[in-house]
Amino acid sequence: MGLDYREMDISELDSNIPQGRGMIKWQPFATMPEQYERIARMIDDQSKCAPPSFDNETLVMLEERLRRSIGEAVILRYWNDGFEVQLECRVEYIDNRTQMVIVSKGTEVLNIKFSHIYEVM
Repeated sequence: MGLDYREMDISELDSNIPQGRGMIKWQPFATMPEQYERIARMIDDQSKCAPPSFDNETLVMLEERLRRSIGEAVILRYWNDGFEVQLECRVEYIDNRTQMVIVSKGTEVLNIKFSHIYEVM
């Protein structure tokens, strides 16, 4: 008796063969939204940097430069939520009470914390 099922009589074959899982489809990584979002957040967190810290002399120089630049177009480099931002804008006003620098870019008005600014060009 051979072991090849094609040569065996049909009555000798077991008709109770389990079906199995059938065809299993592969899902690419991006179709799993939770994992994709988590990886994207991890990549963003890795690219963040710490806020700048300066001594008093540097802070005084920055403030003097900003005060001289009121009404002028400047390029501000500042830290915002873990990222470094470079913005070409016009310095409108410095609010001493809230330590905010009010700048405008076109028709948009932005408030930037003085402690986050690290360069005025």
